[in-house]
Order: sequence, then C-alpha cells, then structure tokens
Amino acid sequence: MSRLATRFRSPVQPPTGANGDGVLPPAGGSGDEPPRRPAGPSAKPAAVVFAVILVIFLAGAITDGFTSSHHSATPARVPNGPVAGSGGLRALSAAAVLRPITRAGEPPSDILAAVAVPAGSLEVPGTAVDHTLGLYDASVTVQMPAAEANVIGFLRSELAATHWRILSSGARSDGGYQFLAQHPGSDGNEWELGMTLSPTAFSSAVPGVGAPSGGVTSVVVRLYVVSDQS
Repeated sequence: MSRLATRFRSPVQPPTGANGDGVLPPAGGSGDEPPRRPAGPSAKPAAVVFAVILVIFLAGAITDGFTSSHHSATPARVPNGPVAGSGGLRALSAAAVLRPITRAGEPPSDILAAVAVPAGSLEVPGTAVDHTLGLYDASVTVQMPAAEANVIGFLRSELAATHWRILSSGARSDGGYQFLAQHPGSDGNEWELGMTLSPTAFSSAVPGVGAPSGGVTSVVVRLYVVSDQS
C-alpha cells in the first residue's frame, strides 16, 4: 500500500476509557464515582443567629407579660374579711355602681375593678354626669352604708390595696372629706379618681332603701383620663 493510502486509511480515534465509552476517568478514580459537590458555607452560623433571635423574642414576650400584669386588671372581688380601720366594712368592686358612667370600654375593666366600695353601696339614681369635653370624664354619686369616719378609713385602706397612688386627701370646709388618686390603665392612659364625701346623713337618698342606724355617707365618685401635657 502506498504511503498516501496508509496516511488517509482511517481518522485518528480518540482514546477510550476502561469501559469503552470514550471518556477518560478522572485522575486517581475508577470512573464510577459520582461527581463531588464543592464545599459550601456551613449552616451553623445561621442556626446560631436564629437561636439568638428566638431568645430575644422570648425575653421580650416575658417582659411584656410583666409589664401588662402591672397594668392589668385587679380581679373583681367578693366580700372577704373586714377592711382595716373601717368599722367592719367589707369590700366589693365598684363596677356595678359605676355602670351608669360606663360606656364602650371606658373606663377599662382594670380601672373599674380597682375601685372598691363597701358591700351594700348603691348608686343614687339620676346623679350620673358626663363632664367630657374630649377625654373621658364622668361622675356618679354612690351611697355607702356607714358613717363618714368609717368610709374614710375604708377608702384609705382600699386605695392602697388596689394600687392607687394617693395624690391628696383631706377634710373639706363643709365637713366632708376628699381623696384624689391616680392609677395606670390597661388602655395606656393614666386615670384619676376623685372621691368627695359628704358628712354622715341619717336618711337614704336611694328611694325605697332605708338608712342603717349608723347613718350613710354619699360619695361623688369621679373618674377621668389625665390629659397628656407633654
């Protein structure tokens, strides 16, 4: 065969692998191993960041719970033992006697529950007054079944027990007595409570209800939101 025929007899064949598929195995391998995934970033830093965020969230929730409990409702009570300095009076939530001045969530339930009156107290019909010009401000007269001195002792003890901060208290020129106190509400507002006592009376202002032998004390209960002056 001539040199020219030998030269063009067949094309150059590519080298074949061990399996004859025309692909060379990678150096150092058998050719049967799957391609290896290149190393990437570790997931551990992300897990640490997530754990830190979770701890911060839980700490915030716990703190918020304590804050809420500070502003949360004082549970409505049933008469328990006699209140100190009251001559044997027992305390009830004033929510029932304050119903004439309660409207659409105002005052909030925790403020209503924090106002205490002696068991047997009654709202005097027709005495509810809305003083509102902007923020909530209303009053109602409540007849308490005891002499003025015992009612003063009762209110002094109960305002402290239900966490009101007494801003002022003292006798009035007409022979009555007055308390002014403040309490934070769950609605985010500061609430003030004014309680103006009249001297002891021996006749009832509530139709159909007689006065006990020790007399009764009429108390104007006024609740209002403290204006934000900041």
